[in-house]
Amino acid sequence: MDSDVNIRHSIVTDNEGDILATSHREGVTNYLSQEETEASLKRAAQAWKGRKQLKPKIGNGLYAVAAFEKITRMTFPLGDDNLIFVSMGSDTVRTDVHEGGQKQIVEHVLNILSRDPTKE
Repeated sequence: MDSDVNIRHSIVTDNEGDILATSHREGVTNYLSQEETEASLKRAAQAWKGRKQLKPKIGNGLYAVAAFEKITRMTFPLGDDNLIFVSMGSDTVRTDVHEGGQKQIVEHVLNILSRDPTKE
């Protein structure tokens, strides 16, 4: 959540898409109901299972991005058994155009997941 002011929320799930932890930015209202969110997470988790089948040929999946008019959702594998979903608003609220944004969020999350403290 601290990576960028445009992050609306983050969710950690298991490989089945069942929610393990959630963090919401204060004052942000969800676009989807709880049931819609859960169904969306399960579909995304299923897509990651398909990506894992391609691993021997193309390597580990690093992240996936789904962009919509109102949000952009990035999905990252979290170890072998979990996923982290980061939802970013499409409406920019940052005043310095040289800071933050999708690329920086991806880099920051990948650095955290690498467990290398020199990259955080």
